[in-house]
Amino acid sequence: MKIVDQFRVVLVLILGIMALALLTWGIGKIYLELIGQSSREHSGDIQTAQNYQKTNQDLILVLPEVKFWTCQVGLFQQEPNAQLIKDQLIVMGFQAEVISANPWMVGIGLVHSANELKELRQLLEEKGFSTIPKQIMLPERSFRVAGNGGQLTAELLKNTNVILEKGFNEEVLAKEERLWATQAGEHPPKDLERLHQFYSQIRSKTTPEEQKAVGLSLFFESQRVINKFSGK
Repeated sequence: MKIVDQFRVVLVLILGIMALALLTWGIGKIYLELIGQSSREHSGDIQTAQNYQKTNQDLILVLPEVKFWTCQVGLFQQEPNAQLIKDQLIVMGFQAEVISANPWMVGIGLVHSANELKELRQLLEEKGFSTIPKQIMLPERSFRVAGNGGQLTAELLKNTNVILEKGFNEEVLAKEERLWATQAGEHPPKDLERLHQFYSQIRSKTTPEEQKAVGLSLFFESQRVINKFSGK
């Protein structure tokens, strides 16, 4: 009897040790799985943060030097006088802009040679405005573009710079439309809306002359966007 009891005790001890070993192994496995999952989640968080940082990283936008011509309608020492002439021209149907300060210059049209301004200058003179052809020269510019819509901003400004450098064509106008459709989303950046509106207005024109007449507004609005992102 004693031998049987001793055997039972030994058997119970063996079973207890086996159960404890299995329990320890199970806990260890669960712990390792949790550690692995935490490591994967941490790596995923790091990757997500890196992707976010990359997506929102400042873009360095370089715009090459450009030259174009406009029709200078007036040059004024006082801004109100320039704004008055601009408003008068707009009422007459001319897309005028004040494109400089101290002194303030009022201009109309965007072309790439003084000769292209002949018809517009003649039309303005018939309305009582004296004009001169004026060449606008923009040096190479470099600045940072950051935040939501940064990529779209950079692409639209580069596209506009091509127009200032080479003039209007269907390709650059269509490119802006594609960029806006694919990147602007349901809530487009407000700072780009007027630039897009001028592109749409130019696309609606039926002749190159009409497009050139609106072109200076495209330039003016692009400069406003650039100045905003440059902190000016």
